[in-house]
Amino acid sequence: MSPPPAGSQFATQVVPSISGLSRPSFEPGTSFGTRYRIESLLGQGGMGAVYKAYDIELERTVALKLVRPELAANAETMQRFKQELLLASTISHKNILRIYDLGDVDGVKFISMAYVEGSDLAGLIEKTGRLPLDRALKFTTQFCAALEAAHREGVVHRDLKPQNILIDQADNLYVSDFGLAKSLAPEAATVTRVGQLLGTPRYMSPEQVEGKQVDHRSDLYSLGLILFEMFTAELPFRGESALQIMFQRVTAAPKDPKALRPDLPDYLANIILKCLERDPEKRYQSAREILTDLEAHNTPAISPSERTKAIKIRRPNPSRLAWIVFSGVPLAIAALFLIPATRHLILRSTGSEATGQVGIQHYIAVLPIRIVGNEKDTRYIADGVADSLSAKLSSLKNVYIAPPNAVNAAMKQQDPQKIAHALGVKLLLEGTLTSGSNDDIAITITLDDTRTKDRNLLHQVFTGGRQDLLTLEDQIFAKVVGALEIKQSNEELARSATRPTGDIKAYELYIKGRNVWRDSHNVQDLQNAIGLFEEAIQHDRQFALAYAGLADADRRMWDQTNDGSWTEKALSAARQAQSLNDNLPEVHFTLGSLYTDTGRTAEAIAELQRALQLAPNSDEVLRRLGTAYLKAGRQTEAIAAYSKATEVNPYLWSNYNSLGSAYFVVGENDRALAAYQRITELEPRRAEGWEGVGAVYFRLGRWSESISRFQKAIDLQPKAVFYSNLGTAYYFLGLFDKAATTFEKAVSMTANDDDIRVNLADAYRWSGQAAKAAATYDQAISLAYKSIQTNPKDTDALGNLAMCFAKKGDSRRALGFISRARAIDPKDNSLMYQEATIYTIAGRNQEALASLGEALRNGYSVQEARSDPELKKLHDIPEFNRLGNDISEQRTK
Repeated sequence: MSPPPAGSQFATQVVPSISGLSRPSFEPGTSFGTRYRIESLLGQGGMGAVYKAYDIELERTVALKLVRPELAANAETMQRFKQELLLASTISHKNILRIYDLGDVDGVKFISMAYVEGSDLAGLIEKTGRLPLDRALKFTTQFCAALEAAHREGVVHRDLKPQNILIDQADNLYVSDFGLAKSLAPEAATVTRVGQLLGTPRYMSPEQVEGKQVDHRSDLYSLGLILFEMFTAELPFRGESALQIMFQRVTAAPKDPKALRPDLPDYLANIILKCLERDPEKRYQSAREILTDLEAHNTPAISPSERTKAIKIRRPNPSRLAWIVFSGVPLAIAALFLIPATRHLILRSTGSEATGQVGIQHYIAVLPIRIVGNEKDTRYIADGVADSLSAKLSSLKNVYIAPPNAVNAAMKQQDPQKIAHALGVKLLLEGTLTSGSNDDIAITITLDDTRTKDRNLLHQVFTGGRQDLLTLEDQIFAKVVGALEIKQSNEELARSATRPTGDIKAYELYIKGRNVWRDSHNVQDLQNAIGLFEEAIQHDRQFALAYAGLADADRRMWDQTNDGSWTEKALSAARQAQSLNDNLPEVHFTLGSLYTDTGRTAEAIAELQRALQLAPNSDEVLRRLGTAYLKAGRQTEAIAAYSKATEVNPYLWSNYNSLGSAYFVVGENDRALAAYQRITELEPRRAEGWEGVGAVYFRLGRWSESISRFQKAIDLQPKAVFYSNLGTAYYFLGLFDKAATTFEKAVSMTANDDDIRVNLADAYRWSGQAAKAAATYDQAISLAYKSIQTNPKDTDALGNLAMCFAKKGDSRRALGFISRARAIDPKDNSLMYQEATIYTIAGRNQEALASLGEALRNGYSVQEARSDPELKKLHDIPEFNRLGNDISEQRTK
């Protein structure tokens, strides 16, 4: 692979060359060691030369900062420098320039770091003058988020200036050179040349000028100076020399930025001036406080047009939502609920704390462990440690652990408090993994309480070799339990002391397999994961978790291929895991999901109840249990399980999605609507909430509101099922051509969904495209047959077969399949409605009215029945109108 083309200058602390400085020099094209090829000199800094180089080993462009020989020769300086650099490299944030490595080539010390194509903020201001408000605001937010992440790790920059702020070609901001100034502080304060001070005089804080103790608030002062310059293209202090500027910093008040830029909003001027308070106690005390003030003035409002698009279409209505939204999605709830929350949520206006389930004292999110150094070789270790901690902690009766999939989505927030709010937790468990030579690893664990100022409960480094990984996991768990002052029961102590395997090689293969499985996107990825699990089992035939992992991978292969043989393989592996260790909640969770998928609901319920005993505060297990109850026709128990999940964690959107889906299925529309609306309050950028609201509006005949909600869901996340629901709305409005086009879009996005194929066939049929309709019904039949081969009790597939055969003119087979489906789940109102449709197509009107009455009395939509073209033969029958009127009157009482 050839290196990328040279781009714009990399501007990290690029200053004029210092005369008399002895330093190595390299011409473009020369090698620096065996790994790097020098491309160009980017500049000279106080530490040494900065080069653009190409990393031959990792095939990427980097920046190399070569340390001046006189600094590198001082062992004490370099030791402090290494410590600070290691600390700085633990910061993982998208707006902080990443440090890769500290190395030595023939006695020349160097740092390698990310290369940014673009400019620095100093050059940008020099070129354009003051920045437009919206652009400057965006940079301000990114800058503050970077400082918050650094200060949280105990890293103070101490030399912030526009030259250290890089802007890439996509207008993303990066703060560079963290930790470097601090590490050289003693030498810089005593042996620097005339006029050369630690930090840059133009951006120093008053305490730096006076030589006082410096902490993170010094960075906030420098931030204020940079913001002043960014918004006004001026500085609040000016002088003919550095000493004059420094003297003003401790004696004079800064200028008002509004005097230089009258259009600057008052709140921004106040933020800048508060950063520039001479006394650190009067400044902002954290970058988080600045972000809070910014957010208070920049939260976008939802316009009326976004709330409801007034679409005027003739006669609106809802129908197959019962079997698209809630057969394509919530009756396949197991898959849907793997989608986690992504944005922060508002806890409550009163400020009272969530109590959640009685007995839970600690609400914790275990965040992904960050990597310092070679991520490729250590990512699986980091993820394995996080998984192990989550599993061990979730087995404690007074601990709630946020589901890992929800955590991964919430990490997009960056801000710790927002992450905690989005997950409904109070404690964040974070970690950093550093690998060294000889397979040595160091894991730094931090446990923070997001509700308090002095929030750190634990900060400790655990070191050992890779062969000690299981021991390290045990040590970390013990320290976390100690920090939380948890007294474990004897049963909990026994479970937490049990190791999954005694073979470290088997364990490494298992966590590698989990990593591949977690990130799998296709059949080949899953085959690779299966291979790793099988290899782990070869090393340890008693390794229950490896069998559980194999079962999960086999189950996902079934999802990918629709080949029922994979469910048998998955069940075999899961049963083997259970026979080896009946105390692993993961095993019962997997078995419960498999039994649900294959229609063995009684066994599914038993397994999930056992999983709940072992992980008593798992809302994810409760959601799966609710799904099993629902598929078993035990609707009251399903709603109870889903409701319990919302009690365990009242702030996780997927708990309300499950509950709303169950209420929708049983026809409790008001409660379904309330649950879905709760999602839109908690997670307004979550498509599923708007989709659910649209489904209920559709059922209630609120057409324009329904369509606008479906469209909003698509705008947020263009998924096949969302397009299918929008197509259904058009279908019931009689816009068959538009419905067909929308269903075609849905089909193009998913290959194996028989529900959507039926819908497309219906739209073709009613728009006069008979040949296309017949071919598409046949495709749907083929897909439905595959489903019932795997799960003979799949009522969705049986219902689809019945509808397809009815519309192809085979009423005998249609009635056989719908009778079979209704025998499995006699309480499903969508099956009652499908039975009415089949009788209507067959011309058996009285039987159709009987089945329709049953469906309507069990919560099915009167509006849908009145608008459904399939029931057109019934619309002129007096009994039909009387039935609809009677049901409507009962519902309004």
